[in-house]
Amino acid sequence: MLKSLEEAENPTWEHISKFGLEENFWELAEDDFGFLAKNPTLKKLFLSFLVTHIKQCSGISMQGYDQYVNRKENECQIFLKHWMDSSQNSKTFEKYTRDILEENNRDLEKSLQATLNKRDVQTYLEAEAVETFDKAIILRIIESLSSPVDSTEDDFKNYLAWIDVRRTKHWFSEYENIYSALEYAVKIFRFAREHYENPEAIDTLENTCSLYELFKAYAETHYQMDYFYRKFYYYYDKEQEKDILKKNLRPQVEDLYANNLLGKLLLKWSSLIESDLKSQWKIELADSQKDFYKLYVSRILQKDDRIRVAVIISDALRYEAAFELFETLNKDTWGIAELTSMAGVLPSYTKLGMASLLPHNALEYRGKEVLVDGISSEGLEKRNKILQSKCEDSLALNYEDIIKLSREEARELIKGKRVLYIYHNKIDSTGDKQSSENSVFNAVEETILELKKLVKHLSDTLNTTNVIITSDHGFLYRRDDLENADKVDTALFDKSRILDATKRFILSDQEFAQADLLENIHKFDMHHVLSQEHQDLPLFVYVPKADLRFKLQGGGLNFVHGGASPQEIVIPVLTYTHKRKDKTLEGKDIKHVKVNVSVINDRKKDHKQQV
Repeated sequence: MLKSLEEAENPTWEHISKFGLEENFWELAEDDFGFLAKNPTLKKLFLSFLVTHIKQCSGISMQGYDQYVNRKENECQIFLKHWMDSSQNSKTFEKYTRDILEENNRDLEKSLQATLNKRDVQTYLEAEAVETFDKAIILRIIESLSSPVDSTEDDFKNYLAWIDVRRTKHWFSEYENIYSALEYAVKIFRFAREHYENPEAIDTLENTCSLYELFKAYAETHYQMDYFYRKFYYYYDKEQEKDILKKNLRPQVEDLYANNLLGKLLLKWSSLIESDLKSQWKIELADSQKDFYKLYVSRILQKDDRIRVAVIISDALRYEAAFELFETLNKDTWGIAELTSMAGVLPSYTKLGMASLLPHNALEYRGKEVLVDGISSEGLEKRNKILQSKCEDSLALNYEDIIKLSREEARELIKGKRVLYIYHNKIDSTGDKQSSENSVFNAVEETILELKKLVKHLSDTLNTTNVIITSDHGFLYRRDDLENADKVDTALFDKSRILDATKRFILSDQEFAQADLLENIHKFDMHHVLSQEHQDLPLFVYVPKADLRFKLQGGGLNFVHGGASPQEIVIPVLTYTHKRKDKTLEGKDIKHVKVNVSVINDRKKDHKQQV
């Protein structure tokens, strides 16, 4: 059958016919599988395997195909399963299956689909020989999510359970991106139900009494909205045949995220900024990004005068992505990863964020440049100088500079160094270009893989046991284009006094006496981060409330940063400590135990040994 289902085109069948063994073949088919048919053919035999599988795994008797249900169902199932799972022959199985379904104006597929539409998914969840089952399950979930208000918590659990079961089935790889997009769509709808739509959740958000409390809640819970949204679009973008998602699901995910989740969170966040901060950007009780070196790097260096610490700064790595990396490192490496957060500086953009992560006593602006203790913070040469002023054995380098080196070259490069600052830039470089901003979620996925690779390289190959991963800022992203109402006019600002600006902030020495002039804008005095001793003129940063954007020329609108949303300023600090394997197992609550193992040799004698 592997050669062809058409006897005239099958060389093996030609040999069977040549020696007059046709009857013997069909007798074997009856003995082994219970196949019996008038005028038997290879195509009918294959069809009988499919129909028998459908009957056994779903209980569905296909009208007009009863004669194809073989007597020995288990034997047929075993044969078909081996064929489906064969790495060499599964593609042949798939071609035959699709050819059979296309025959007779797709009569078999239409009949099966009509039957499945009337049945509970649970009754055919284990059936897998034809992809019609996968299509039916996918359609059922999409139809249910088209009116998510009617779905209960149990419904959401069932949808996720169905997807988990299908992961082990034959056609899953064909529909993997659709299933994965559905998984995260279900998760974001369930998240909304649990944290934003029921009365208790609404009261909890509304009664959050301080910005720090909501800052913590974002790092503990609310970051998930951004994670589920990102993962949905990542798989949505990967799927070539996405029409079914595009028409029936994507608009609802977009509306849920932008209006119900992000909108409600940022409305409360902006309200707490107004009541708590009073023009001073400092979230009480939260660690500040400008204290990063002192809080994390210096503490490690003080433990041992020979210890080395590597700091990886990934541009625009926001908290939700760092959480995924944190889980990946704990699952796939021997080390122990811990994740915490700090409040980023404002404006939340690369120049100031990168400067804040360096050791310093004072930060100041000179034109658009940010100086660290009087030294420009732009470029590796200047950053090396700043780092070495604090710890002589320091080195700043780019991700590409170290990952391309051989083991010997890399060891020689970092020999004697106690502080490594490694700069990685994929997310920001992708998102900041209007032509590529909609590929930013793919860049996040690649970043997680690259950072994991770098951590393993540092710890396994370069004997660096302490690694810290952080970022200069996060970002806001929405897939749909913004309406004009989402943009804040900048006509009030004197353009000649603007030092720097993006869609999410304006840095200026202009001060507005009347606060009511600044509709939908937060204003902060920059002395929260700058040294007043060295800064000649007072500076103010203006950021749009919630996720609004300034009406400014250039750049994209979908991917932005610079503002004060939690997506932009909740900065991840992921610490990774590499351990010996036995120590790591203990840290992850995995215990070594001794067990007695009985080994039976060919003489049937038991030998017990302890391992």
